[in-house]
Amino acid sequence: MNARIRIMLDSREIEELAAEDPEVLGMWGKATRTARTALVRALDDDPDARFTLLYQSALQVATAVVRAAGYRVRGDHNHQITFAALAALGSGDLSEAARDLNAIRQGRHAAVYDWQATTDADQLAELRAATAMLLQAALSWLRARRPSLSSRLINPPDFPQ
Repeated sequence: MNARIRIMLDSREIEELAAEDPEVLGMWGKATRTARTALVRALDDDPDARFTLLYQSALQVATAVVRAAGYRVRGDHNHQITFAALAALGSGDLSEAARDLNAIRQGRHAAVYDWQATTDADQLAELRAATAMLLQAALSWLRARRPSLSSRLINPPDFPQ
């Protein structure tokens, strides 16, 4: 167990709790469906909705990986803790995407709750890139660490550039 995970366990931000295959598959399936929905043409004129769905997909992916690793997020600030746990569990693209998403998550509040449209093209492009990277890295991580799921994991959508 790495030091960052140990700190999160000791501070009770996460707890050890094994996840059965159906739970991990269900969360992964939900994440890929949400990502596909985020890319539909009907959202071309609603960047806040697209931002919200891309963010939700990324959070669902992160949750699937954290649960597949045998942990559950607890308490307040669960989005922040989920992405931090994901960064601690992975390396390379998985960890990089998690760190990017933890920084991007601040924009979620504005996209969801502000009465004016707030998401600009750069924010959307940054989130789209981080979500696409996370989906691919998480798929590789899940296949390597939960090989029993490999043939049942739905491939993520292709993200247009």
